[in-house]
Amino acid sequence: MRNLMVAQDLNNILVVDDTPQNLHLLVDILTKYEYKVRPVPNGKLALSAIEINPPDLILLDIMMPDLDGYQVCKELKSNPKTRNIPIIFISAIDEPVDKVKAFALGGVDYITKPFQMHEVLIRVRHQLSLVNLKKQLKEKNKQLNETVDKLHKNHKQIVKSSHSVVLEKITSGITTQVNSPLSAINDSLAELNQFGKSNLKNLPDFLHQLSIEQQKYFIALLKQSHDDNITMLLSKTEKQQLKDLILNKLAKFELDNCERVADMLIELGSDEEIEDFFPLLTCKNYLAVLENACLIKNIHKSIDNITQSSQQFNKIITDLNNYAISHQSSAEKRQAHLKNTIEMALSLAKKQIPPGIRFMKNYGDVPSIYCYPEELQKLWYHLIKNAIDAIGSLGIITINIHRQDENLLVDIIDTGEGIDPEIVEKMCDPFFTTKSPGENTGLGLTIAKQIIDRHEGNIAVNLLSGRTTLPGKTKFTVSLPLSLEL
Repeated sequence: MRNLMVAQDLNNILVVDDTPQNLHLLVDILTKYEYKVRPVPNGKLALSAIEINPPDLILLDIMMPDLDGYQVCKELKSNPKTRNIPIIFISAIDEPVDKVKAFALGGVDYITKPFQMHEVLIRVRHQLSLVNLKKQLKEKNKQLNETVDKLHKNHKQIVKSSHSVVLEKITSGITTQVNSPLSAINDSLAELNQFGKSNLKNLPDFLHQLSIEQQKYFIALLKQSHDDNITMLLSKTEKQQLKDLILNKLAKFELDNCERVADMLIELGSDEEIEDFFPLLTCKNYLAVLENACLIKNIHKSIDNITQSSQQFNKIITDLNNYAISHQSSAEKRQAHLKNTIEMALSLAKKQIPPGIRFMKNYGDVPSIYCYPEELQKLWYHLIKNAIDAIGSLGIITINIHRQDENLLVDIIDTGEGIDPEIVEKMCDPFFTTKSPGENTGLGLTIAKQIIDRHEGNIAVNLLSGRTTLPGKTKFTVSLPLSLEL
C-alpha cells in the first residue's frame, strides 16, 4: 500500500502553522513522500506567499495569532485567483461546531491534532488526485479548442484551393471523418461536466467518513479499475457467470443490494477474487464507496476518450493540411536524387514504424531528376505509411529504385494481407478508406496521386500472389519521367 501514497507529481503544498514542531513534522512527512512543500509560520505571510505563487493544496492551522485559519480561508475564498485552491484544516479543536464552520468557509477536509502520519498522507493524496484530475480536464479542453480552431482554418484553406467537384467530396468527407471523434469528445465532456457539478464536490466529505484502513482499500480499488480491465473483454455469458460467483461470496454479508454491488465490482474490474475488498463492504455507506469509485473511474475513462479523439483530430488536420498544400505551387523545383527523398520520408515515418517491421532497400545506380523534392518526400511518406498500415506489427517493406527506358521507377512492396481487387480503382478517391470513421481520413493516397500527376508520372498497383518470389503481397510502383520539364 505504501506505493499508493507516493506522490505521482511534485505537487506544490503550502503548510501554515505557528507551532514550529508541528510545522517541521508536516514538512518532514510530506517531503519524504516526494511532495514539494513550503512552510509558513503565520497567516499574514501565508496570504503573501499564496498571492505570489499559488500552491496546489494548503494545510492550514486554525489557532494562530493575528490572523487565524478561518480568517485566512475567508480571504482566500474572496480572491478569484485563490478561491479554488483546496484547504485542509489542521487543528487541536475537535468540536463539531468548529468543523462545521471550517467546511462552511470552504475547507475540503479537517484533520484533528495530534494527527497520524498515514492519515495526513491519505487525505493529502486524495485532494491532490482531484486537483490533478481538474488540471488534466482543463488541459484537454484547451487542446480540444486548439484542435477545432486548426480544423476550421484548414477547412477554409481547402475551400480556397480546391475545385468545385472536389469540394463536394471534401465537405462530405470532413463531415464523416469529424463526426466520430467529435461525438466522442462531446459525450465525454458532457459526462465530465455532469460529474463535476453533481458529485466531485461531495467527494471530500465522503472520504472523510472512511477509516484510514478503508481509505487504503478504496485507493487499491481505484488503481485496479484504472489498470487493464479484463472484465471489459468478457462476453455477456461470461459476465453473468462472474456475477454469479461474486454473488455467492457476497451472500455472507446479507446485503440489501447484492445485485448492484456485484455489478459495480465487475465495472471496477474485479474478478471472482474479491476478498481483498471485503473491508469496504463493512462500511455503513458501502454503496456510496462503490458509487464514488465508479465515478472516478468514469472520469478517467472520459479523459482517455478525449485524449484518443483529440489524436484522431490531429491526424485529420495533418492530412487536410497536406491535401491543401498539395494544391499550391510555392515549392521550388530542383535537381534531386530519389533515394535522398525516400530516406527523408523514412526519417519522418520513423516513430510510426513498429519494431517488428524491417526494410529492404535496393537503390540502383540511377540519375537525379528535376522535381519538387519536398513533395516527393510526402509522396513516399504516404506510400510507406500505407504499407505499414497494411502489415500491422510484423513484416517486411521492400523499396526498389530502378530505371526503365526514360523513366525512374520506385517500387514499394509490403507483406501485408493484400488489397481487395474491387477497391483498387477507388483507392485514390478523396476520403475513400476501408477503416472506421475517425480512424483515417482517406486522403493519403489522394495526396500521393496529385503529387505524381504534378510530376507527369504514373502509379500502378500490383496484387502479388503467394507463389511469387517477391517478399510482398502488394506492390505500388511509381513511374517518374527523366526528361520532365517543370
